[in-house]
Amino acid sequence: MYYNNKKLILSIFWLVLGIALMALSIAEVLDSAMYSGMGGALAAVGFLQIIRNLKYRSDSSYREKIDTEAGDERNRFLRMKSWAWAGYIVILVEGIGVVAAMIAGQHTIQKVLSYSVCLILIVYWCSYLVLKRKY
Repeated sequence: MYYNNKKLILSIFWLVLGIALMALSIAEVLDSAMYSGMGGALAAVGFLQIIRNLKYRSDSSYREKIDTEAGDERNRFLRMKSWAWAGYIVILVEGIGVVAAMIAGQHTIQKVLSYSVCLILIVYWCSYLVLKRKY
C-alpha cells in the first residue's frame, strides 16, 4: 500500500503546522511575513496530500494507477536518469556562474557557487564509492 496511516498523519501535521505559522504571523507573534507564506505553503501541501491519501483509499482505479507508477521499472529508470541529468545541468550552470561571478568581481557569489559545486562533487564521489561496493 503506497499511502498508509503514517503518511496521512504526516499530512495532517503539515496542515496544522502551516495553519499555526499563519496564525502566529497574523497575531504578530512571529515578526516576518515569511512565516505566513511558509505556513500557507505547508497548509496547502498538507491539505492536498490529505485529499490524495483519501482518494487513494476510496478509489480503486486511482489506487491501481498509483501502485503501478510507484513500482514500474520504466518510471524508476526515468527518475534515475532525470536525477543524473539534473546533476549534470546544475554542475555546469554553477560552474558557468563561478566564472561569471569571478569576472563580475562578485567574490561572495563566486565562493558560494564554488562550495556548492564542491559539495555536489563530494556527495557524488561518496555515493559512487558506496554503490561501487554494493553493486
